[in-house]
Amino acid sequence: MTVEEASRERVSALGTWLGTSLTALLLFFSFGTTGHPFLAFIALVPAALAASAQPNGRTWRRACFVTGWILWIALLIWLRFVFPPMGWLGLVLLSIYCSLYHFLWLLGLRWIFPACSTAALPARLLALLGLAGAWGLLEWTRSTFASGFGWLPLSASQVGNPVMLSLCAWVGPIGLSMALVLFNLGFARWIIRLIGFYREEALLAPTGPAGWLRRITPELYLGLVPVGLAFLALLVANAGRRAIVQESVTAGIVQTDFDPNAKWDASLLQSHIETVERLTRQVAAEKKADLILWPEAALPQALQSEGYLARLTALSKATHTPLVIGALDQRGTGYANGVAIITADGLQKPIYAKRHLVPFGEYVPFADFLPLRKVVPIAEDCVAGTSVSLLPLTTQRGFNFLAGALICYEDVFPELAREHALAGADLLIVITNDAWYGREAGAYQHAAHSVLLAASTGLPILRCGNAGWSGSIDGLGRANPITEQGTIYFRGSQLAVPVSLPREHQPATFWVRHGDWAVGLGGMFLALTYIWRRRRIGSA
Repeated sequence: MTVEEASRERVSALGTWLGTSLTALLLFFSFGTTGHPFLAFIALVPAALAASAQPNGRTWRRACFVTGWILWIALLIWLRFVFPPMGWLGLVLLSIYCSLYHFLWLLGLRWIFPACSTAALPARLLALLGLAGAWGLLEWTRSTFASGFGWLPLSASQVGNPVMLSLCAWVGPIGLSMALVLFNLGFARWIIRLIGFYREEALLAPTGPAGWLRRITPELYLGLVPVGLAFLALLVANAGRRAIVQESVTAGIVQTDFDPNAKWDASLLQSHIETVERLTRQVAAEKKADLILWPEAALPQALQSEGYLARLTALSKATHTPLVIGALDQRGTGYANGVAIITADGLQKPIYAKRHLVPFGEYVPFADFLPLRKVVPIAEDCVAGTSVSLLPLTTQRGFNFLAGALICYEDVFPELAREHALAGADLLIVITNDAWYGREAGAYQHAAHSVLLAASTGLPILRCGNAGWSGSIDGLGRANPITEQGTIYFRGSQLAVPVSLPREHQPATFWVRHGDWAVGLGGMFLALTYIWRRRRIGSA
């Protein structure tokens, strides 16, 4: 290798590491409390520009894996608080797992994107659609394979951006992720074409108006199409909501902020019961709540305990408000993690039981074959629920509605919320225990999934956590967290911002009716892109 070739190789390697590192950094700052939704529109551009230079394959693979792994370590760093020191092991394994999907997409980017520079317009547009489809397919796989871990899809970056969130009602959370990828790639192609024209002008005189026409980048306009459609979708949604007669529902939120391990300490049970009762009476005293929400498994008592149930019934009667509580429900020889309604008449049916359990949190996979219970602190698996079990509720003004419940990790799986919507839910309730995440970004990341569900189903959400993000989200994904002294981490009880429900049940959103059709369409574009790329290699 000559000195000049070695120099070019070093420059190429530097560009590869710089591009992939900057993409990882921008992706990190697209999420959470310190990020901004706008960064997701440019986060993939540095990697796309680096890939367009056709860098050395080994260097590209190494840079993509290392930077992707660091990205996911930074995003999931809160896992270290879960069952320490086991959380550190979970952090290592899950960050590697999630980074593999990031790695695979970047491999596809390097294989497909550079070929756009010399391809005809239809092929260039197909390539961008195929890469966007590949991202969607990978997100869908990550959310379904081996129980699924769909944490932080790219669409979660758009919390706080009602314009882009409006697309969720049509294409779902993964479809929104694909739209963001498409814009990134179109923007990268625009930059590449501009660089090319500037180089031409440095060698040749400007060619007049025809030269400017050649500067038009159709790929950029393809990326802008979803943005334009998002503005249109938001206008239509707002107009439709103004035309509907609606009823207001106000929830009192009880945020306990108990230590997640100490909550199961029998010696603290009486103190915890008194705390929950005090907070419940406090928020009920305002006489504005239609229901009072408790967090996931608020107290370590089963609903089958006569003394506990009598105490709950008396509390509901004294406050003149139904209690919607996270509770343990005995199912056969085990217990389900459930949501129940308690009124002055006692326990109401049905009781919702959590359907999607957390691996190594609520059950131990392969425990019958591997001695995992020796290292995982779960003595007995939870019993999974099998049905939607909508909860009937009535406001203080006599308006009846149905609530679909999701417990903790379940709001990460849009399909569960879709099933509630298809069954006729008017509202979604999410109860959780985000105290496991510490007091960092984990609770905000988790709440972002609830925002995506509200925007996708068109159903408002009432959310209550033991610690972390509690509050309300309207059917357009506009969030109203409850805070105390500027933080979401507190012990107390407050009224959530009221949410509005239509007096008559409205048609489901396009996404609820048709599911992840955008993923299937993206997969078709990916298959066509693969065929085009293989034929192009064969004809070279």
